[in-house]
Amino acid sequence: MKKFITDLTAAWDNELQIIQANEEQIIKICEAAINVTKKALSELRAELLRTDFQSKEEEIWFFKEAKPSILSKLIYYDKLYHLEIRRPLGREKLVRKYLENEMLHLEHSYDSYSEFYFYYRTGQASLDEVYFTRGLQSESTNWEATAFDADPNLSTGYDCKVARIIAQDMLLQYLNTEIRRLKGISFTSLSHTPQNSNLQWTGPKTGLVELIYALAQAGVFNNGKADYKEIAQHFETMFNIPLDNIYKIFEKIRSRECGPTTFLDSVKVKLIDYTEKFHQLRIN
Repeated sequence: MKKFITDLTAAWDNELQIIQANEEQIIKICEAAINVTKKALSELRAELLRTDFQSKEEEIWFFKEAKPSILSKLIYYDKLYHLEIRRPLGREKLVRKYLENEMLHLEHSYDSYSEFYFYYRTGQASLDEVYFTRGLQSESTNWEATAFDADPNLSTGYDCKVARIIAQDMLLQYLNTEIRRLKGISFTSLSHTPQNSNLQWTGPKTGLVELIYALAQAGVFNNGKADYKEIAQHFETMFNIPLDNIYKIFEKIRSRECGPTTFLDSVKVKLIDYTEKFHQLRIN
């Protein structure tokens, strides 16, 4: 099961990357992303019907991490699609008010998760068998399925809650970025605030994008739940550099004949050379 999910997630993620690299309009990105994510979820359900879990731990991993990572993108792009369809035309102040109201609505909706929201956010695991295995939820546990997945044989209900939390985080990040943009707050103006560094990235943009993708794949931010764009936005602020469309940059990186890790390989060589100098000093 794990190998199937790993391969499926890699192929699905690749399709999302291609969409982001080749499409500029957010509504069209949402439409295409919804289609490929629905396809991935359909394949996931089909595999779940064919293959049983090898252990209780694998079932928990599936419903706590694997499935929500995909389902959250479906919820995110669906909500983003409707948010952008309803976005008013006209003065920036009007648009900003609309986005701020949407942000407030999202922040208040967290209250509905109460105890489970706290449980998940604080990284607890003591009730994982109750929340993330099928058939152990009683009627009193406030079982919830989304419109995207209402079959109790394919969901515990709480996997849907996790997906909603992840999706709402992504929406809040999107709204915050859009509001900042409308206010004219960019990475350049943020770079002078006390919490940000004065460091300027002077290497190639492709090198920074290599690093961003490598760190995202290593899962070193938010337990692997931070996406590429979110990481890139922080790097833009931290290193005072606009990256624009990182997906297009990564498409160029992937198609290079010399391979996708030119910058990372050069950094690795320099670090090895540096440590070797200390080694030689000890010997001499």
